[in-house]
Amino acid sequence: MDKLKVVTKKNDRTVFIITIIVLLITIFCLIINYSIDNSINWSLYPVGGLIVIWATLIPMLILKKYKVLGLFVGLTITLIPFIFLVQYQVSVKGWFVPLALPILILSLLAFGISLIAFTNKKLNKFYAVGLTIFLFGVIVNYGVGIIVNRFLNENNVLDIFRVTTISISFILSLIFIFTAYFKRKEIKRTHNNV
Repeated sequence: MDKLKVVTKKNDRTVFIITIIVLLITIFCLIINYSIDNSINWSLYPVGGLIVIWATLIPMLILKKYKVLGLFVGLTITLIPFIFLVQYQVSVKGWFVPLALPILILSLLAFGISLIAFTNKKLNKFYAVGLTIFLFGVIVNYGVGIIVNRFLNENNVLDIFRVTTISISFILSLIFIFTAYFKRKEIKRTHNNV
């Protein structure tokens, strides 16, 4: 019980320090931006990025259970508005919904599934690595290519770099999955012989 109190106090102190650092940097950026431009514009980029980082880190420090879920929720609920803020700030408009949002959703889904795979104690880490490589190297890579091509009104399906990356990712994911499968089989065989 005393050990838990020590860990909790240490985490509280870490949360406090991170929060103060983020606030100081935010105030510093806003003051410099306003003193130079008499407006708040470019400082929104670092401030938004700091909010995303803070909302991703803090749940891992304050939650006793479901730390990974807290990380994922914190990242998701801040990253999407941050990318929308970027669209608002830049001169080219109209790319958030047709381009950025589908890519964000696809990437966050893959990231969430990967987090589940890596935190599942019953799942071999080789399976998790293979699944993550497959999700990002094959699924997200292919999906992003389609989303970008549709946004640009192009039919560049045979992009050699994308096809190469997808192929290598597929082979790597199979190697990790087969490694996990044979490792599990070897462990079962060892337990049966004992």
